[in-house]
Amino acid sequence: MHRRETFKWIALGPFAMSMRAALSPLAALVSEPHPVQRSFVQITDEQEIELGDQFAANAEKSLEIVSGGGLDTYLNGMVRRLARVSQRPNLPYSVKLVNSQDVNAFSIAGGHVYVHRGLIESIETEDELAATLGHEIGHIVARHSINELARELEARRLLSIVLANLSRPNGVVARVIDRLGGFATVLALLHYSRADENEADLLGFYEMLRAGWDPHGMLKLFQMLELVGPRASRYLSSHPPNADRAAVIRNELEQVRLPAGLRKDSIAFHLFKTTLGALPAPTSGLAR
Repeated sequence: MHRRETFKWIALGPFAMSMRAALSPLAALVSEPHPVQRSFVQITDEQEIELGDQFAANAEKSLEIVSGGGLDTYLNGMVRRLARVSQRPNLPYSVKLVNSQDVNAFSIAGGHVYVHRGLIESIETEDELAATLGHEIGHIVARHSINELARELEARRLLSIVLANLSRPNGVVARVIDRLGGFATVLALLHYSRADENEADLLGFYEMLRAGWDPHGMLKLFQMLELVGPRASRYLSSHPPNADRAAVIRNELEQVRLPAGLRKDSIAFHLFKTTLGALPAPTSGLAR
């Protein structure tokens, strides 16, 4: 697990607009992961963004993406709000909605987040969605995706080729992705450790707190995942048991003094769900 530092920080209040303001020292003693770049993965933010864009383009060939009706505006507004108080606010974060009944969400290096329709239809309040998005942003903040991609490419002796051709319009990187079997195969090859998943939860917890959402939403999210059981995507199998994840978050909640007025739900969230429910059903099983 990445190094964790203990420090006396807590959010000043809901809707904190800057990292510096949100992290002013107050009385509570709390702990937040502070990921450091792994020495064997010397990839710049610019390279990560370009590589993430390439993988996202490949992914969206097989994902049934839905948009319009204010769906994109609402989701991206939430992601931007969480991302700007994250530890990597400089990345160009975005989120897209996948028309799949899988209860799932995932992220790609460089700032790409995807959330499946089945997950949104399974949650009841906005803070659960904020918990989902915060967790995925946490993976990006901690460089879990880029580290795993680099490890897989290096194992196949393709990393230097990819990095050398990232900014060149020669199609080399796209062909490498196809050679690996496309995005779906690569996603199956990426294995986050349970320590990675716990780290993403904690990063998401503090993103939620600084952005003004009640982090109790994480507990509700874990409860939902426990209830849906077999409907959850197979990609969630690498996550720690939901009870263990909940125990970690409860421990943080005991240490943090929550400001008044943290957001749990909104009319906008329920309008979003209503709009989503009016969309056509998924047309294929590719969006997994």
